[in-house]
Amino acid sequence: MTTHVTAVYENGVLRPTKPLPLKDGDRVELTVEVPAEAGTPDEAVRRILSAKTFDEWIAAADAAAALEPAGSDDLLVALNETRRRAGERLLFLPEHKGIDW
Repeated sequence: MTTHVTAVYENGVLRPTKPLPLKDGDRVELTVEVPAEAGTPDEAVRRILSAKTFDEWIAAADAAAALEPAGSDDLLVALNETRRRAGERLLFLPEHKGIDW
């Protein structure tokens, strides 16, 4: 089994940021990778590309979205534009953007 987890190093101990599917006494092998400066576009791309599960990918994509400059197009606008260019049905009509269904 392989599980990717983020941990915080405190007082000489690595503390996972989420529970692990392990029992007391289970032996594990660790590879420690210090991420690039957190909150940078390079780190966001690295996290997205290295995601092993859908949940990890979503968390990485959410973190990357927070790095977008204010006023930049959001993901739905970009997806809509791609669908429009391909002749596909739009996800939402432009006049409905921001309406909470």
